[in-house]
Amino acid sequence: MGKAIVITGTPGTGKTSVARALAKLLGVKHIDLSSYAIEKGFITEYDAERHTYVIDEERLVKKIVMIIKNTPGYVIIDTHYPEIIPCELIEYVFVLRTHPRVLEERLRNKGWPDRKVKENVMAEILSVVLSNILNACSNVEVYEIDTTNRDPVEVAEEILGIIKGVKKPSSRIKIDWLSALSQEDIAYYESYGESVSNE
Repeated sequence: MGKAIVITGTPGTGKTSVARALAKLLGVKHIDLSSYAIEKGFITEYDAERHTYVIDEERLVKKIVMIIKNTPGYVIIDTHYPEIIPCELIEYVFVLRTHPRVLEERLRNKGWPDRKVKENVMAEILSVVLSNILNACSNVEVYEIDTTNRDPVEVAEEILGIIKGVKKPSSRIKIDWLSALSQEDIAYYESYGESVSNE
């Protein structure tokens, strides 16, 4: 039976690029969970307000479990909802983090609507993805990796070093954007939270 290495984080933190690079380094299978769900039809509806698909979690998880169990070695899975993967099938979780200002720029460059950008930047500031996986899988090894202005291959090599036990992680569970942000940034993002809640 195989095991999953989960690359997760807020959209825009570099999950897919890093996961592809890591899969190449390890010579293993990579699944972009969102793209896979759309491609295979594991979708219940399209949320036009948030410009996103709603996945059929039950059907998707059954398929992913089957793939992991039938694959020798590792399967690299990148997703922003890692908590749906059964914890017993996960070997490592790497939560990619990106400074909110950089993340905002990346998401706006993707052409995302204002509301979607704001929601995701706030999710990054509040460590939503990290909290979700820690609450779901308390016994899994979880590491945070700061990807701000870093090359995906460099990040993948750091992750590979951690997996092989030859590299000490630059961070584990200690990235706190609220502490790192300036007062100006905090005021700016507080207005983000207010505008999203009022829409």
